[in-house]
Amino acid sequence: MRRMTVVTVVLVIAGAALLTGSASASHFPHTKCSPSGDYCVSVKKIDGVRRLRLAMLFKYFPKHEVCVRKKGADQRTCHTYRTRRIGGLWGSSIDWRQQFPFEGRGVYRVSWRAQSRWLTSLTFHTGSPESLPA
Repeated sequence: MRRMTVVTVVLVIAGAALLTGSASASHFPHTKCSPSGDYCVSVKKIDGVRRLRLAMLFKYFPKHEVCVRKKGADQRTCHTYRTRRIGGLWGSSIDWRQQFPFEGRGVYRVSWRAQSRWLTSLTFHTGSPESLPA
């Protein structure tokens, strides 16, 4: 019963995340949840800021790593973040432009890792003028 409640709450949160932020013409998914529903990640522009987000109902791990790589680039840039309380959830909400290098317009892949294993990844693009750094 508890597992069903957790999955239901995470799916509701993921649905709400899909409804927030501005619309985009991208064909890439903006939100992805684990098969078990234990965590969800998203890449969305919120108030003009592209946020890389991890959301969990419980603090499954004390820290996690976020990596970003532009398509065709040789290296990815990774940073470690402490898992923190965000409202009623645990996770992180990272400003991509402040934390990761802008390597021009194009396709970027962001990946999340915790406890030495890759959790998941999403792809986003910076093709429109409003998505460029200030």
